[in-house]
Amino acid sequence: MRSVLRSLTVLGGGFLVAATATAQKSATPPAPDVLLKRACDAAGGLEAFNRLGIMAIASKSEEVSQEGEVTATLRTNFFVAPGPVPGRFEYPEKKVVAGDDGTGGWAVINQRPDSRFATTFKVQRSLATTLFPMLLPFSLTWKGVTIQGVKPAQVNGSPVWQLTVELPRNFFETPQISTSWTVSIDRSTAVVVRAECPFTDLGKGVTADGMRYTWMEPVKVGGVTFYKQQKVTGLDEVGQEKIHNRVDHLQYHVVPATEATKLFANPIPPDQRPKPPKALQAPPNLPQPNHG
Repeated sequence: MRSVLRSLTVLGGGFLVAATATAQKSATPPAPDVLLKRACDAAGGLEAFNRLGIMAIASKSEEVSQEGEVTATLRTNFFVAPGPVPGRFEYPEKKVVAGDDGTGGWAVINQRPDSRFATTFKVQRSLATTLFPMLLPFSLTWKGVTIQGVKPAQVNGSPVWQLTVELPRNFFETPQISTSWTVSIDRSTAVVVRAECPFTDLGKGVTADGMRYTWMEPVKVGGVTFYKQQKVTGLDEVGQEKIHNRVDHLQYHVVPATEATKLFANPIPPDQRPKPPKALQAPPNLPQPNHG
């Protein structure tokens, strides 16, 4: 039945493709910086977003695995606009609190300091992994994010401008998330309607689904548009949607600036903080030979 439905869709879609091919070719894409500004303006404006200061986003995520198993996760993210750091996240069920004030990450797990040196840089990557799609289009202005091109495309039959986006190699918390993304912006409204990253194959049997992000139920905070729901659908190696998906239910509020130190500063005493591996430590000051 699935193959029959797919065949009918392809046959019907052929007429649509033929009818729009000329329009696609004749469309002249705007410059990336012009399109990014339009998208930010459509969401309330970059200046308004930055004026929000400290934001808290509480999420309840319901994930369905490829086998149909359902799990739920609670997480709260804090960040200073535009993000991702200073930032902080909390997993109440896992008893994990982690933050980064911009000078390095820290974590407390079950009320004990995390002694792993990798935590000093992985907290920011975890925040970026969560916040980058959630804060589009504003996150496209983050340091290291590069828009490589714009081309005409369609999403569900509607014309969009598709941005090709490249992110730094260590941007995400795992290399299983591709750093090559596409972000689709409605041509008429300049609203971000979809974002995708492809399936990855790291070799030796290590693979990960691609991800397709869409958003529902817009809500305004300080004149800036966010969304109450974010859906993430898994993509296979040829970009087809899988059963694997996640729906994030999101709530937003602005936090007073006076809470910054309490939220982001490292609460772990200096003598209990993780030390870099010996290979990364500066060599000791050795006595200089006396040539006199």
